[in-house]
Amino acid sequence: MFIRGIILAGYALLLFKLLLTSQLVNYVSPKMHPFIYFALFVLLILGGMQILRSGMNTSESHCHCDGEHHMPKTPASTVFIYSLFLLPVMIGLMLSNHVLDSSVASKRGVQFGAQPLAESSNSQVQTEEKDLVEEYLRDPEGYMKKVDERVNEILQEDDSAVQSTEKENERLKNDLIGTDKIVVTDEKYISTINMISENVEQLIGKKVEITGFVFRERDFRSNQLVVARFGVTCCIADASVYGMLVEGENVAKLKDDTWIKVTGTIHKTTYHQSTIPVIEQPAIEMIEVPDQPYVYEEY
Repeated sequence: MFIRGIILAGYALLLFKLLLTSQLVNYVSPKMHPFIYFALFVLLILGGMQILRSGMNTSESHCHCDGEHHMPKTPASTVFIYSLFLLPVMIGLMLSNHVLDSSVASKRGVQFGAQPLAESSNSQVQTEEKDLVEEYLRDPEGYMKKVDERVNEILQEDDSAVQSTEKENERLKNDLIGTDKIVVTDEKYISTINMISENVEQLIGKKVEITGFVFRERDFRSNQLVVARFGVTCCIADASVYGMLVEGENVAKLKDDTWIKVTGTIHKTTYHQSTIPVIEQPAIEMIEVPDQPYVYEEY
């Protein structure tokens, strides 16, 4: 029981370390941080309870019941089971953090434009429909009234979400078209790249500034690279690569995973039979890896 408490406390310390060093954003999206705070609190409580209970049970208890008992576990199996839980804690506390790089990007591929992210949740609708079916079995007469009410609510919520998304996209589009220089910020990195990709014809000739790491697809020419960032939805496991194509004679010498700031002019080109934006005449500045290397999908 004492070892179990130590393990739980170890996981709490691991989360506390990530929070204290501001490295939690390298693993989960900021919108998930409240759940991490809750998990930290629960782990500390459970770990402390296990340790306190182990101190109270100092004497071996004897059972005089006639019921059956499980066979005692062997020391080897006990060590193996606890090692499975201790190993992640030790690795997390002892080893340094590693930022995803072009080796991971080459396996996932780069997206030159993202689709709108504010879509209605089909899983939520399906769950609510299942609850309504269960309610029908309990109260068939009240089912039809509630299902009609809920359908109307869903339609209103979807209409409101779509209208809000369309307004935000239209506002961003007008901002990009109306400005002389487009700066792709971390806060709107994915939505800005998506809007540039969708409206490349109207943005040709405009200046653009974007930051990211150097990445190359296998079929790129020597004068081509992608300035890219990993976009995270919930956690690092679902990270996707977003970026813009850059063409210029001064990019051939740049090594993969080098962090750069690119300023150039937007044009269009064809890649894999698709029209995509490309930054030409780039001015490239070498930069340090930012404190927050990932960008997060806006909702």
